[in-house]
Amino acid sequence: MVCAGRAVTCPHRAALATALLVLLAGCTNSSSPANPTKPRRALDTSAPIEAMPHLRGTTEQRLLGFLQARYGDRARLEGAWQDQWEDTEVDAQRPVTREVCAREPVHRDGRARTLLAVCQRLEDAASVEPGRIDLYALQVGEDARVPKDTSGLEQLMALEVPFRIIAQRLQSQYGQWGAPGTVGIVGLGPQRDAFIITHPWARRGATRITRSYVAMHGDYLREVASYRDHLDNDRRQDCDAERSGCEDARYNIDFSTQLGSDEAVDGFWPLIVRGTGQDCAGPFQEYHRLIFDPTLRAYAVPDSLQREGCGTP
Repeated sequence: MVCAGRAVTCPHRAALATALLVLLAGCTNSSSPANPTKPRRALDTSAPIEAMPHLRGTTEQRLLGFLQARYGDRARLEGAWQDQWEDTEVDAQRPVTREVCAREPVHRDGRARTLLAVCQRLEDAASVEPGRIDLYALQVGEDARVPKDTSGLEQLMALEVPFRIIAQRLQSQYGQWGAPGTVGIVGLGPQRDAFIITHPWARRGATRITRSYVAMHGDYLREVASYRDHLDNDRRQDCDAERSGCEDARYNIDFSTQLGSDEAVDGFWPLIVRGTGQDCAGPFQEYHRLIFDPTLRAYAVPDSLQREGCGTP
């Protein structure tokens, strides 16, 4: 470069370049994490649904790779692992125990999918705090079987089905004392598989247990029904002249659910719910036939199956 008629480096240009390098170095240093040991970010319902083609191997290997990508290297397919959870409501790290609480391959419309549930139990929770459950519908896939002498490019092209997250429902809140209850997988129709979540709540001598169904509907995992599975006040306070907040009437009701054999509505069979036991007024029986409502995208559940105690919705 020419400066003042000579082929030399201009002093002010050299100083400018040096300052720019210092500024860039400062930006790089300031962007480094302040605490490299901080746990992974909290999962939320806005997490993108993306393909993960980098997951290779057998179905088991891919599932484990997915869990460790989401929850860290401690995650496993069998058994629980200890972790830290970033509770954004109180802006603090809290100890949790996580585990895969339901997993089942399903075949619908000629496609193989895996339903997966990860339960999260808060270790220091108050009685009113629910546990959390992450629910997934996954296309797991599996690598094609190729001879060992196959070239690297051919092995890469032998990926039969890529790993995909079809749908996810994250941080769903169920239960109390930080425990989310139990999770299973059932069929609600010819092409409708669902998570069934059974979650208790106890307060002032009364216990209620609720069953909730979360099923694939369209491209989403939706809660399609939630109603009582059990009600009782067996630990109630007996009334006398000295005590307040007690109940004279005792109740203990169990609800059973069966799938109806009628024609499915939008792929969902009817749910036949029967309640039996002791109501506040005496021996008790109840019958409901729940039909899926495509407009609501859920079963129509009556108020009586949402009640807290004796006939109180």
